[in-house]
Amino acid sequence: MSRFVAVLGAEADTGACRSMKEAARQRGWTITEVGPSFWIAAERASVTSRTLDIGEVVLIGEAVAGSATLDGRIDSIDDACVDLTRKVWGRYVAVFLTREGHLSGVFRDPSGAIDCVVSRRRSAWLIASDTPDWLVDGHEHSGLSWGAVANVLRDSITLSTADLLQGWKTVYPGALHLPDGRNRTVWSPLQAARRSTSMTTDDLRETVDAAVAGLTRQRSSLLVEVSGGLDSAIMAASLRASAFDGNVLWLNTHGPYPESDERAYATAVAEALGVPLTILSRSARDLAKGLALEHPRSFRPSLNRLDAAYDALQADLCEAHGVEGVLTGKGGDVAFLQTATSGILADELRDRGWAALFGRTAPVLARRMRRSAWRNMRAALASARRPREYSPSANALLHPDIRGAEMPPHPWLVDMDGVGPGKRQQIVGFASNLGLHSPSRRSERAELLHPALSQPVMEAVLATPSYGLTKGGHDRLLARDAFADRLPQALVHRRSKAELGGYYGRVLAANIDRLRPHLLEGHLARQGLIDRDQVEAALQVEHLIWQGGYLELMMLGLVESWTKAWLR
Repeated sequence: MSRFVAVLGAEADTGACRSMKEAARQRGWTITEVGPSFWIAAERASVTSRTLDIGEVVLIGEAVAGSATLDGRIDSIDDACVDLTRKVWGRYVAVFLTREGHLSGVFRDPSGAIDCVVSRRRSAWLIASDTPDWLVDGHEHSGLSWGAVANVLRDSITLSTADLLQGWKTVYPGALHLPDGRNRTVWSPLQAARRSTSMTTDDLRETVDAAVAGLTRQRSSLLVEVSGGLDSAIMAASLRASAFDGNVLWLNTHGPYPESDERAYATAVAEALGVPLTILSRSARDLAKGLALEHPRSFRPSLNRLDAAYDALQADLCEAHGVEGVLTGKGGDVAFLQTATSGILADELRDRGWAALFGRTAPVLARRMRRSAWRNMRAALASARRPREYSPSANALLHPDIRGAEMPPHPWLVDMDGVGPGKRQQIVGFASNLGLHSPSRRSERAELLHPALSQPVMEAVLATPSYGLTKGGHDRLLARDAFADRLPQALVHRRSKAELGGYYGRVLAANIDRLRPHLLEGHLARQGLIDRDQVEAALQVEHLIWQGGYLELMMLGLVESWTKAWLR
């Protein structure tokens, strides 16, 4: 994973800051001296700079240039950030300096692929994507922000923007972070959604192809997930159609149970693309390894560590094959719109009026949702008139005081006036998927590449009405049509989807004896954040079988492991 720590200010090359720089150098990090009081330690992240009329901008990470370069004549930092989002995309953080070399702002690319937090240490600024030991040891740790931890437990969508460590402020994706601690939105999904343009199948294919090519162009070796699902198949097909000439490991993994075995579809995809498929089996014995109760120190808990067995398997493969990037279809269900809801019909009603009720969307959704068209119409009419604000599902495992407390909304979900219910749901999905960029064992060895969550793909699908992406309520129909000539027909016409809930239930059942003391005697319990009685009741095999709640328990275990890493 691309990682960096930037130190800026009068103390950047003195005392503890100098010691951190030397420790980073000794551990193999590349040190870039930007100026007499600004240095950057980076691992797998390039550093480039450009002079502007307002000062200087330093890009850290990986930027894919568009049709034009940045305009050096721009006279405000806000306009410079807007110029960035229009001409450059990728995986980057931009640090802006005044003409005198002082910090004027930090901008994080809209995809949020690289984390970014900011801290002030006397006269030095620390800007970082991760917490290497030399940074933690060299910077005084002020403790955890338990209120922010509680918010994450109430709604994991806040994970990507929460300030979980005292003294560190998160730079939101698509936001400009100012020296006074404020985040000012420059790019948001709402802006793209309000453009409301139509996209053809050719447009979508070209956009996805360009995103895949842009994210893979600097890699010499890739691991490509071929799960058997549509989204991973689309990304694999785009890579196959590109000019990529490096080594590729086309990978399918399957478990011992039907819900986790999609070899037939994965094999069909590989045959259609003419590539060799590596198939690895995960036995029932791997279930006990599927839940790791250890977590490294990081700015936030990592969702990519939830399935520890899969994470370890891919990490070992990346190490053995010298893989530099893992190409996935993650986020495709949100980008291409897999979910069937009456919100799609509500969006069409807002745009087309009453005529939408007599089109094909209502009966299609009725079949997919298994309820009457009239019921869908009533729900669509109600939500079109007054779209509901986003509200997270209640987690019965939390303490009642925590469960019912108010919390600030995710910055991407503020002021959604003028956006229909179906499009709102898509924006919520993108905000939720920001956690897919989080660090893990496999990201320590290779970059996790999610084209469906890249800026150009997000902008294209957000601007396309929900009923345009589904062609009247169908499951990802625009995407199916766009890639139909590259994929096996059995997959193009497939409407079922793998269900991993049962698998995670078995993982939890195999780890109950470890998870019980982990939660009931842990920091979350001591802080009064969880309902001990409810958690104890949930940690029974019978409860898992009949009541479920797998992800809620796994999330509690993940956050508890993260707190232990910092409080050990």
